[in-house]
Amino acid sequence: MARLTWRTAAVASALTLAALSLTACSNSAASSNAHQACQRIEVSLKTYHQATATGITPARAAALDAKAQGQLLAALPFAASATSDDGTYNALMTTIQEGDRVPEGLLTASLSRQCKQIMSKSSYLGL
Repeated sequence: MARLTWRTAAVASALTLAALSLTACSNSAASSNAHQACQRIEVSLKTYHQATATGITPARAAALDAKAQGQLLAALPFAASATSDDGTYNALMTTIQEGDRVPEGLLTASLSRQCKQIMSKSSYLGL
């Protein structure tokens, strides 16, 4: 009977270790996808800031603004994949989704703050 208990404990330990390993892989994939989303967001924010610079024509500003929105929305699949693997990235995905409904200028502070935290070495999102 003691042998059966030892085997049960060994199997339970092996299953726990396997589950933790899969979770680590999932979190690694989530982090990678979130980083890729933030790389695209950074490009979008740079384009948006060009669109709001002084001295450019209204037509050029509109074109840059549209380009920035497209760049922002291109980050959405990566943020969605990150969220699918790790729900802590849901705020990033939701903020990007808002880019289709509200001007990017209203999202820049939030996007910058979220990506700054994601791109840091910290494992705590604290968004």
